[in-house]
Amino acid sequence: MTVPPAPAAAAPDLVPLPEEGNGKAARPRSRALRILLFVAGIGALAALAALVGWGPIMENLARINVYFFVLVALCGAAQLFFTLGWWSIVGRPHPMSFAELFATYLAGDSVNYFTGVGGEPVKAHLLTPKMDFGRAFATIWVNRNADVLGQWLFLAVGAVVALTHFTLPAFVRWLVIAGLTVLGALALGFTGMLRRGFFGPFLRMFSKIPVLRKKLQRFEQDAHAVDEKMRVYYHREEHRTQFAFAVLWGFIGWCGGLFETWIVLRLLSPSHGFASAYAVEALAMILNSILLFIPARIGTAEGIRVAVAAVVGLTPAQGAAYALVRRAREIVWLMPGFVILLKHHLIDMAHLRLQSLTEEEPTA
Repeated sequence: MTVPPAPAAAAPDLVPLPEEGNGKAARPRSRALRILLFVAGIGALAALAALVGWGPIMENLARINVYFFVLVALCGAAQLFFTLGWWSIVGRPHPMSFAELFATYLAGDSVNYFTGVGGEPVKAHLLTPKMDFGRAFATIWVNRNADVLGQWLFLAVGAVVALTHFTLPAFVRWLVIAGLTVLGALALGFTGMLRRGFFGPFLRMFSKIPVLRKKLQRFEQDAHAVDEKMRVYYHREEHRTQFAFAVLWGFIGWCGGLFETWIVLRLLSPSHGFASAYAVEALAMILNSILLFIPARIGTAEGIRVAVAAVVGLTPAQGAAYALVRRAREIVWLMPGFVILLKHHLIDMAHLRLQSLTEEEPTA
C-alpha cells in the first residue's frame, strides 16, 4: 500500500499560532476552573466507588488480573494506528522516522488528555527540527479531521448495534440518536471549514475585538499560510488518497477500545459477546463526548461507563471495574508522553504547566 507524497514544505518562517496549548500560562481564572473541575471529578469517582463498594469492585478487578497487560498492549496498538493516520498525511518522503512521529504523537496526546486540543501546537513544535512549524501544524489538523471522521463511522456502526440488539430506555435511544447526529454535523462542518480555510476566518473574527486586534493581527499571514497548506489535502486527488488512508487508520485505531471492552466483558460476564462490547464502547464514547470540558473526564467517564454497562445487563461492580481498568491503561500510556515532554524541557514541574514553546530553540 503506497501513500502519495505530501505537499512540499514552505519556507520555515511560520510562528506558532496563538492557542492555549502553545505553552503560555493560562489565565488564573481558567486554570482555577480546570483545577476545580478536576478535583470535583476525583470526588465523583470516589463517591462512585463508595456507592458501589470497593469489595465487589476488587473481586471483579481480580478476574481481569494479568489480562490488564493485554489491555495495555491493545491501547498501544491503537496509538500506533492513530500515528499511522498522521504518517499517511505527512506523506513521502517522510522527513522523520515513524518512531519519531510516534513519540511526538504520545507527547502531544498526553497534553490533549487534560486540555482537549492543547497538545497540537506541542506536536508541531516537537517536529520543527524535521519540518517547518506551519506544515507540521497543517498535517496535525488535517489528521485530526480524518481521525474525527473515522471515529464517527465507528460510532455510527456501534449505535446501530446498540439500537437493534438491546432494549434501551426511550430517553437513552433519543440521546444516542441526537448525540450521533450532532457529532456527525460537527465532523462534516469541521471538514468544510478546513476545506475553505479554518484559522484565517477565525483570526479575522476575533481580530474585530478591540482588545485582541493588535495581538492577533501579526498572526494573520501565518494563519492563511497554514490554511493554504491544509486545503491541498481536500482539493488534490493524490492528497485526498492520503486523507482516505488516514480515515481508515483512525477507524481501526478506534476499534482497539472495542476489543479491550470485549476482553473485559468476557472476563467479567462471559455471557456477553461482541454486540454487548460494541454497544458499551460506542454508547460510552457518544455520551462522554458531551463532557469534553471536564479535564480528562475524570469521574464523569467512569460514571457513564457504569451506567452504560448496566444498560446491557452488567452489575454496577462489573461496570466500575471495567471503567477503572480502562482509566488505568490510559494512565500507563500517558507516562511515555510525559517523559518525552520532560526530555524536551516542555514541562514546568514547579508550576505543573507547559513551558512557553518560544523559549526553546529547535535544534537540527
